Amino acid sequence: MKLFRIIPVYIFIFFISVSSFAQTQEAPKYWIIFKDKGTFKSTDPVLPGTPAFEAGKSVLTERAIQRRMKVLPEDKIIDYKDIPLYEPYIEELINHNIKIIAKSRWFNGVSAYLTGAQLEQVKKLSCVGDILLLQKSVIKTTQDFTLPNVIPDKLSDVSVQSDLKYKYNYGKSLPQLYQINVPQLHNLGIIGKGVKIASFDSGFEWRDHEALRNLNITAEYDFINNDYNTANEPGGAYVDVKEQSMHGTATLSDLAAFKEGKLIGPAFASEIILGKTEYTPTETPMEEDFYLEATEWAEALGVDVITSSLGYRNFDEQYAKNSYKYEDFNGNVAITTLAGKRAAYLGIVVVASNGNYHQTQPPSIGSPADGDSIIGVGAVNLSGEIASFSSNGPTSDGRIKPDVCALGISNLCALSKQISDIDSGYTYMNGTSFSCPITAGVCALLLSAHPELTPMQIRDAIRMTASRSQNPDNTYGWGLINAYAALKSLGISFSNEPQIEKSNDGTTIKISVLSNKNVESVKIFYSTDNGETYSEKNMELADQIEANNSGEYKVLLDGILSDNLKVYFIATDESSFGTWPLKGKDKPFEL
Repeated sequence: MKLFRIIPVYIFIFFISVSSFAQTQEAPKYWIIFKDKGTFKSTDPVLPGTPAFEAGKSVLTERAIQRRMKVLPEDKIIDYKDIPLYEPYIEELINHNIKIIAKSRWFNGVSAYLTGAQLEQVKKLSCVGDILLLQKSVIKTTQDFTLPNVIPDKLSDVSVQSDLKYKYNYGKSLPQLYQINVPQLHNLGIIGKGVKIASFDSGFEWRDHEALRNLNITAEYDFINNDYNTANEPGGAYVDVKEQSMHGTATLSDLAAFKEGKLIGPAFASEIILGKTEYTPTETPMEEDFYLEATEWAEALGVDVITSSLGYRNFDEQYAKNSYKYEDFNGNVAITTLAGKRAAYLGIVVVASNGNYHQTQPPSIGSPADGDSIIGVGAVNLSGEIASFSSNGPTSDGRIKPDVCALGISNLCALSKQISDIDSGYTYMNGTSFSCPITAGVCALLLSAHPELTPMQIRDAIRMTASRSQNPDNTYGWGLINAYAALKSLGISFSNEPQIEKSNDGTTIKISVLSNKNVESVKIFYSTDNGETYSEKNMELADQIEANNSGEYKVLLDGILSDNLKVYFIATDESSFGTWPLKGKDKPFEL
């Protein structure tokens, strides 16, 4: 697959140093679909209380189940696709010397490169229900290439004309966030807390960079070498050259970096998991399968957002039978599109680069951005004009793509220590690879303020408040996103969590409230007896940001210095009310 950025020329120097397996493997890739899952058949009911339901549930975290409950009724929470593969079937393939690439519960099968002789052998196995090969024609495309500009260790601030006072010092990363009004959300204390994001890419040198090492990264997995290290590795079946992790490190930084005065991403307070799915020296169809495996892994861990600056159209010549043509980009063919669509069905906001294949006819969109429930992201410059390389739609079944756009020219990114030899290297890069994680970060901000929202509600919020929402097209989609307008469109919103100040007089509590209607009241409900009883008190507007009384509210809880304080908030405007946290006294803030 393609990494969706404009690739530095010098990267191609290392393309000759790939692993021997990648060089010699010329058989096409197949999906071997099993006839069943052992004792579980596709026709069996998967209802609460049945063995099939419990088998499917066993692979999911409670967080994943709770997220699914936003979009599915109780009797649909678990289905046949969740049930684990039947291991004896896999062992039978291995015993026939079939080298398995990837395994999928959702597809009920495994992928493998098969020679003609192996294909005939597999056909005879009783455990096999089907063998799939999508025979496609190769599309030749072009890319633009620019050398990266490494920025010195010390960065000066960028001046952007605005009356807004920033809570954080964004340094030279300010333009990419200012353009889409992210600093306004940060000022409100909406920074992505409570949201879990998965990023799939080529690898991540996050421990060795000043803007990344303090992120809340809770899990990582290398689906290429099957280990728990997503940084560069010198050994293994697929040997990493030093440039391997450059792209992933850069995209992660535009999602969530945090180094004041240098680089800040939209969702720097989110929990993040990392999947290494892309082997950069080659373009092979196994990378689609790694994306599928990573999606199943991330979904089971309960992620709320998946972002991938990856795309799948053409593969190396020896895998021509697995490449795609435009007619296949209808949302129902490509493996990654099917994976992303199921993730969205299960409650995940899925964001993907629309592609760097230029404005062409036939359109240049690829997968997985062609999915109807996947947010495809195009790239613009700082003037809001479409980047020449940004891929266009529509999909082959006539749907508008991209969905939205964000900055994809001269984005400030963290530069991997593998390239810069320092832990404070930065560079400007171009591509939908960078508009994608910025957009995913905005989706995470919206979810951190409104965790009840479904993927389609998040998609609609950013679409309908974007710059071209009244006249979407296949160049810009619904246009340049506007994080602040999208948040306002969702009704009453609160800071991710309150601010606490203790003094001899008691405890002062502050929280920001934003609404698109006139705010009439903000109240705090507090308990000092472990939630047995609650008292309420009106909060005062301390810092107004809009004429409708949106802004920061505060209250002094006189004489209360308890370390066992539980609180929640209720705000009302002209037409509605909001409670934060959503479950109020059933799940309050514990201060």
